[in-house]
Amino acid sequence: MTDSIILLEERKEVTTFLLDEGTITATTVTTPTGETPGYEYAGDKIKVDDAVTLSANSDIGKPTVKKYTAAEDEIILGIAVNDPVTMTGGRRKTFTLVLGHLFRLKLASGLSNIAVNDKIALSSTGAIKSEDCDILQCIL
Repeated sequence: MTDSIILLEERKEVTTFLLDEGTITATTVTTPTGETPGYEYAGDKIKVDDAVTLSANSDIGKPTVKKYTAAEDEIILGIAVNDPVTMTGGRRKTFTLVLGHLFRLKLASGLSNIAVNDKIALSSTGAIKSEDCDILQCIL
């Protein structure tokens, strides 16, 4: 038998996400060297190498991430890999190295009540919300 290399993760993806950094509190950034136009937020700003998790403000097709704080219900989604860019209107975005896979699941017909951190099970008609499955049957 020959030695072989087994990849634990088949693929890692770098994806752009909008950041959920709280309410904009100022439109001028003050630093030790002076003031510049920009945005200050009520929350902690995300920087390079920060771990991020999905925000409860995510929408289907427009997921946002927030800084990982190790709260009980948070799961690390990925790591910020660049300095966030401020877009028009003050929203910021960053590239995130996603750990593991991103799943796009077809929801069962008529289902619309799935929220961030809900457990999702796969049924014969599509993905459904379920509290009655163990971790091997569910996608968080």
